[in-house]
Amino acid sequence: MKTLDFGKQLIKIRKARGLTQTDVAEKCNITTRTIQRIESGAVKPRSSTIKIISETLGVDFFETENQNSKLKSHTFLWYIKDLFNFKTNAMKKISILSTSILILTFICINIFSIDAQSKTPKKEQETVLKRQDKNPKKEQNTKLEIQDKKVDYTKDFDEYKIEGNYVFVTKNNKHGLVTLDGKIIVPCIYDKFVFEGRFIIPFKNHKRGLINLDGKVIVPCEYDRFEIEGGFIVTLNGNKQGLMNLDGETIIPCIYDRFEVEQSFVFTLKNNKRGLMNLDGETIIPCEYHGFEIEGSFVFVSKYNKYGLMNLDGKTIIPCEYDKFKVDNNFVFVSKYNKHGLMNLDGKVIIPCEYDTMKIEGAFAIVTKNGKTKNIQI
Repeated sequence: MKTLDFGKQLIKIRKARGLTQTDVAEKCNITTRTIQRIESGAVKPRSSTIKIISETLGVDFFETENQNSKLKSHTFLWYIKDLFNFKTNAMKKISILSTSILILTFICINIFSIDAQSKTPKKEQETVLKRQDKNPKKEQNTKLEIQDKKVDYTKDFDEYKIEGNYVFVTKNNKHGLVTLDGKIIVPCIYDKFVFEGRFIIPFKNHKRGLINLDGKVIVPCEYDRFEIEGGFIVTLNGNKQGLMNLDGETIIPCIYDRFEVEQSFVFTLKNNKRGLMNLDGETIIPCEYHGFEIEGSFVFVSKYNKYGLMNLDGKTIIPCEYDKFKVDNNFVFVSKYNKHGLMNLDGKVIIPCEYDTMKIEGAFAIVTKNGKTKNIQI
């Protein structure tokens, strides 16, 4: 048998398709060395090898060989094919079939032995080396195990799409998320969902929620909108806002028109009135004031254009009954009906609000009333 002829046919077809020996080897899942030996005639290809090459390249080498009578007369494979064609010389072929089988068996055993020695299953060896000789990372081992499991996502889901370490799945037009090994993270009960950093935002019935990457529901799908700000979640339902932590615990219910988180406080707004809360959801100053400003440990509050003073514990120091006031050192200058007075930061009246003018010089307050001036020690 002259395998050189088969090798020539392989070379002709391979070059016609612009393929290298390596390309053919990879497509057929055999070694490049085997292709080289087949084309050079150094090795006799097994029928199974020819079949693999034929199916992979989409070429019927038997039909190709039929067109070349010279090659056919020197090719043992064609003889085998013709031998089993009982349409011609049937009795003669049957008479030699038993003998041919014995001879063929002996030849195949020898071919298999030679081919097994010459053919190096490179890819299989590389796989074994990767698994045994190397010390791959845990993530690589995990991916290898997952690939070995060959999860059939179509069994439980209508559609799926693999992205990174996750599989987006769809069932009955509902969306979910599973791991590469088929573990459900998010069940297929949501209209859609998107990734937001370390979280998943699912949508259901035009409402949205929040789920972590372990599948734990932090915020149920009950809100129109929300934003993650630092370690908190600002929620919105209708025109009302609330606040939650990243564990899904409600700090402030959705009853406020607006609020802002600043340091350890939450400035709230409700019915055009302002208030103050801490990050535990406790009310420091109720939403009763039109405005306030924090300075140090004090809160300047206003109501109906009257001003007062409170501390950060919510205690009223000076009630909202003054037209204006100013804090200077440890004193509070107050004005009411164009009369001036002086108080300390504990809310104690030092000078009653009954003087036309007042200024501080050293340890005295120089005041005037009805055109008369006097000094009051402070």
